[in-house]
Amino acid sequence: MNILHIWDQSGVACILAKYQKKIGHNAKVLRRSNYDPYGIYEYYRDLVEFVDEKDYLDKCVSEATRADVVHIHSRTDALLYLKKKLEKEIKLIMHFHGSDLRGIKQNFTHQKITSIPKLFIKNYNSRRIRERNNLLAENYADRIILSTPDLQEKIKMTIPIVLDNPVDTEHFCKSVTMSNGASKDDIFTFSTEATSNTNWIINYCKNNGINSLHVIDRTKSPIRYSKMPDFLQKFSTYVDIRYVNNSVLHNLSKTALESLACGLKVIDHELKCWTVLPSVHEPANVAKRSVQIYEEI
Repeated sequence: MNILHIWDQSGVACILAKYQKKIGHNAKVLRRSNYDPYGIYEYYRDLVEFVDEKDYLDKCVSEATRADVVHIHSRTDALLYLKKKLEKEIKLIMHFHGSDLRGIKQNFTHQKITSIPKLFIKNYNSRRIRERNNLLAENYADRIILSTPDLQEKIKMTIPIVLDNPVDTEHFCKSVTMSNGASKDDIFTFSTEATSNTNWIINYCKNNGINSLHVIDRTKSPIRYSKMPDFLQKFSTYVDIRYVNNSVLHNLSKTALESLACGLKVIDHELKCWTVLPSVHEPANVAKRSVQIYEEI
């Protein structure tokens, strides 16, 4: 089977392509060039073809003509463009990952009051376009895939399939030498583009007995994907409490899953302690399930 992944979120498409190839399929990822703040696509460069954004949609069309399945990650504009331009029937998968359905609410707390109306109009228009394209994608895609179960409430017209996020366990794995250096008190969490109100998370932890939480802002100090396993294993525990759009997310984040694969403990939003990566996130299992979804169309 020839599988084309369009775009990527947090390396999910790259990991799927890697392990789909391991089980005998041809797979590649098309990604925008000149944007790789965490080094994910540098790490998976043998699986990725880079394209300038101005040529991206047309390249998607030309590559799709040679594919049996086109697995699109978040880019509803690509799906709609393919549906318009493709002359032959090709299986089109629309995969939503989170903020593409939820959106990210703008926090105006520290904005000058004079800038709010213009920003509000811009964000309102962006939200309307996103919601319209999501509905069209539901209508045109052969299958809708979601990365987490909580996103099901955002789907309006179809019955989606949840495909658990894979972790590249060849990259994220326990290192005895690194894990021995971690203290039992080394507890941390990340602040990212998708999370909001870090103070709420800190206070929530303090109110539940977690007083020595290190908060690391990945936006200010990006950590290269190739270095992430070594970085994680400087700590003993990852706190996976994410407060997004005025609500707490209930699924384990990709970083939490990577932490488990590296031998860390993970504390979730219910203060439950996880110690083992669930088998549904093992990459071979996720790759096999993805192919099963394609074959069922």
